Amino acid sequence: MENKYNNISIENLKSEDIDEYLKIELNAFYGKLKFIFSNRKKAAYNIIKFEICENFDTNRYFNAMIDNKIVGIIELVTKEMIAKYKRSFTNYFENLGFFRALKAYFLTFLDIPRIDNKTIYIDNVAVDINSRRKGIAKKMLSFAEEFGKKNGKKSLKLWVAGKNKNAYNLYESFGFNQLALRSSPIAERYFGYRDWVYMEKEI
Repeated sequence: MENKYNNISIENLKSEDIDEYLKIELNAFYGKLKFIFSNRKKAAYNIIKFEICENFDTNRYFNAMIDNKIVGIIELVTKEMIAKYKRSFTNYFENLGFFRALKAYFLTFLDIPRIDNKTIYIDNVAVDINSRRKGIAKKMLSFAEEFGKKNGKKSLKLWVAGKNKNAYNLYESFGFNQLALRSSPIAERYFGYRDWVYMEKEI
């Protein structure tokens, strides 16, 4: 396991690797995304891919690599990146039609983190199903911490579903502490989980 950990590199997502990146993202989070995108997986794929391409210059998308293969993904968000982020209702409309597009556009707007300029928000941490238990998630979190320090940030923050014990335990073991607990029947309807934990690690 130690050799595999040492062989992991974290790199900015390249345009030619978007399909592999999205494969991991949709496999990990489609339970959450299917309500937002009306259970239309192809539409979700097209919309998310378009937004990634439109926002490459924000440098928020990273992937973990082993032997030139993407094995994990992580999105690191700053307040500055949020200000530059481009979204297009036309993109949603063309893939979903008007009413489904309205719902998806609104729900993805609610998912935009509200953070200060001293925070790195960690989003969409996922590891390929065939590459788990190799230290990849910890490597990506270590990268997030170093990224934050290099960019003058003071903390890492994230939301995690209360029922996702594996993820919660990972973050806790990495030094994250619970800031808040939110319980919402609306979130349960939209995302499949009622209880969400807001966590922070000072860096």
